[in-house]
Amino acid sequence: MRLISICILIIFLQFEIHGQVLKGRIIDSKTNEPLEYVSVGIIKTTYGTITNKKGQFIFEAKGQDLLSIVRISMIGYEPQEFTVVELENNNKDIKLVETTFKLTEVIIKPTTKERNVGATGFNIFAGWSGWGGLYFGKGYEMGTIIDLGNQPVEIKNLHVLLHRQAFDTIYVRLHIRSIKDTLILDELLTENIIIPITKESGWTLIDLEPYNIVLSGNVGLTLEWLKVKGLNKDRIMKINDKMVEAYILFKNKKNHYGLYRWGTEAKWIINKKHSPSMYLTIKE
Repeated sequence: MRLISICILIIFLQFEIHGQVLKGRIIDSKTNEPLEYVSVGIIKTTYGTITNKKGQFIFEAKGQDLLSIVRISMIGYEPQEFTVVELENNNKDIKLVETTFKLTEVIIKPTTKERNVGATGFNIFAGWSGWGGLYFGKGYEMGTIIDLGNQPVEIKNLHVLLHRQAFDTIYVRLHIRSIKDTLILDELLTENIIIPITKESGWTLIDLEPYNIVLSGNVGLTLEWLKVKGLNKDRIMKINDKMVEAYILFKNKKNHYGLYRWGTEAKWIINKKHSPSMYLTIKE
């Protein structure tokens, strides 16, 4: 009977679930304070979201196997993984532990030499990239691949070219990851860099000097959509043959590799024809 019960349980766990809602609350293991902007997603799917100010998350996992893995992560903390069934009726807080970083000493010689790397400018016929909606798409990322060179350089500024956006302010999180060939690897930043963008259109400059970012090699630079504030309905525009009120659009540059991820743990998409117009000013 025990063997039969185990077999029945295994078969049950193999069934797909429908209308399954996953929710929880994530806090810092030391302070017990809620953590905002934590990424929560089912690995290799588009199902996921980010936590709010109270550290809470909620999303539907319709059609996902009960044994699918949910990854919980944020820059500066050790990630955790759970199965869908473990989070189904979870009433306990999930505690994340801060990561201890061992920094390698890098000597940067004083210099006034600067250069721009990445997708500078734009092409009229390259179109645009972006997101639509008020809440749909939290945790989505887009960006470009940038070659910083073989020697360590200090990152001074990030430049982003908006085609147009409908909000008073959009909040995005910067990610810079190592890349080998076309494989996106580890996060290189050690702290969250949250960027508010208030311009309706045109170039936006983000000062990164205070973060003392020193890197080298090929990297994937992306912006992750976190939240928006203040919708301007008078900015309604036609996108893909539909009139859309809420949107964020970036101009594109041809002949640059674009990086896209439609979910906090979704598979990466690499577009070899164009990328959003984003570039870095670096000090050599």
